[in-house]
Amino acid sequence: MRISVSKSDIAWSYVAQFFNVGSGLITLPVILHMLSTDEIALNYLMITISTIVGLFDFGFAPQFSRNISYVFAGVQEIKKEGIAETTDSINMRLLAGMIGVAKMVYARIALVALVSMLTAGTYYIYIVTEEFSKVENALLIWIIYSFSVYFNLYFIYYGSLLMGKGLIKESKKAMLIQRVTGIAITFGLLFAGCGLLSVVISNLIAPFAGRIISIRYFYSTEMKAELARNRVRKAEKMELFRKLWYNSKKFGLVMIGSYAINKLGMFFAGLYLSLEAVASYGLMIQLMTIITTISMTFQTSFWPQMASLRAEGDKAALMDKFALTMNVFYVLFIIGCACLIFIAPPLLKLIGSNAVLPGITVLIAYSIVTLLENNHSSFASLILTDNKVPFLESSLICGALICVGSWMVLFFTDYGILGLVLVQGLVQLAYSNWKWPYVVCKEFKISFFKFLSIGFNESIYKIRTYGR
Repeated sequence: MRISVSKSDIAWSYVAQFFNVGSGLITLPVILHMLSTDEIALNYLMITISTIVGLFDFGFAPQFSRNISYVFAGVQEIKKEGIAETTDSINMRLLAGMIGVAKMVYARIALVALVSMLTAGTYYIYIVTEEFSKVENALLIWIIYSFSVYFNLYFIYYGSLLMGKGLIKESKKAMLIQRVTGIAITFGLLFAGCGLLSVVISNLIAPFAGRIISIRYFYSTEMKAELARNRVRKAEKMELFRKLWYNSKKFGLVMIGSYAINKLGMFFAGLYLSLEAVASYGLMIQLMTIITTISMTFQTSFWPQMASLRAEGDKAALMDKFALTMNVFYVLFIIGCACLIFIAPPLLKLIGSNAVLPGITVLIAYSIVTLLENNHSSFASLILTDNKVPFLESSLICGALICVGSWMVLFFTDYGILGLVLVQGLVQLAYSNWKWPYVVCKEFKISFFKFLSIGFNESIYKIRTYGR
C-alpha cells in the first residue's frame, strides 16, 4: 500500500502545528507578562531536563514510525538493516508484533524517566532555585511536571502508529485536540492566579485527550479483529525488539549527541549564568524552536510517504519530494528568522515581557547556526529512510566537543550566551553541516545546486497545478 499525502493532510498539519507551537506561542505573551523572571527561567530549565530524559526514548519513536510504514507498504519481515522486498498484502501478525513491542518499550522508558526526574532532576532544581526558595511552590511544580513527562513519554508511540499507517491528517487532529486542551487549561489557571503551576498542570492533563483520539483513529473495527486473531508470543516480540534495537541504539546515541549539540548549553547556563540570562537564552531557543517546527511541518507530513518510496525503490520520486520539502523549509525558516531578529524584540517590549531576547548579534549568529543544523539534519533523516545510521560517531564526537566547549566558554570567559552559540556553530561547521548533504547528493548523483534546482522546479509545478 503506497502512502500518499493529500492537500487535506498538509492543511491539517499546519493547523495542528499552529496549535502545537501555539501551546507555547499563544500562551507565551501571557506567561511572559504574568510570571516572574525566575518562574520563566525555571520553566525553561524544566523543559531542558525533560528533554534530557526524553533521550531515554533512544530513537524508538522514528524507528517505530518508519518500520510501521514499511509494514503498511507490504514488507513481510523487519530487517536489522536495509529494507525487505514489498508485497501487495499487509502482514497483520508483524503489525501486531510492532504494536506489542511499542507498548512494552514505552512503558519501561516512561518509568525510568520518572524515577530519574524525581531523584537527580529534583537535586538539580534544588540547586538552581537555591533550595526551592526562588520560586513559590517550586518542589510541587517540579513533581507535577515530572509526572506530566511520564505520561507524555508513555503515549508517544500512538503518534508513531498513526504516522506509520499514513494517517497524517488524523495524527494532526489528535495533536490539535491535545494542544487546544492544554491551551485552555493554561489560560484558565493563569488567570486564576496559579502561576507556573498552570503550565505544569496543563502539561499533565492534555496528553490524555490526544491518547483517546489516537486510539479511535488507529484501531478500526476490522483492524481490532485482525489483531485479535494474531496474538504475538513474548519470544516473537523479543526477536522483533532485537531487530529494532540494532538501529535504535545507534540512533539513540545520535540523539544524545544531538542533545549535547543543541540543548546542553541551557543546562550549563542554569549553573553558570543568572536566572535573567537563562530566561533570555531560553526565550530565544523557544522562539527558534517554534520557527523550526513551522518551517519543518511540510516536510514532516511527507516522511511516511518518503519512507514508503524508499521501500519501493523509487529514488527519483523520493528526491523530488525531499527537494520540494527542503525548498519550503528554506523559505519559511528565513522569513521566521527575520521576524525573530527585527519584530520579536519590540513586540516583547510592547506586551511588557519580564524576559528579553539577547542582542541582535546573538540572534543573527543563532539563526545561521540553526539553519545549517536543520539543513544537515534533514539530509541525515533522508539517509535514515534506508534504515541505516552512518552518522553515529560524528554525532557523539560533535556532542562531546560542544559539551566541553560550552563548559569552557562559560567557566573561563565572559562571552555568555554568544559563546554558547559560537561553540555550537563552529563544531558543526567543521563536519556535519557539509558531510550529510554531500553523502545524499553523492548517492543520488546530483550536485547541491542541482538539488536546489529540483526543489525550485517542484515548487513552481505545485503552485501552477494547485487546485487542479
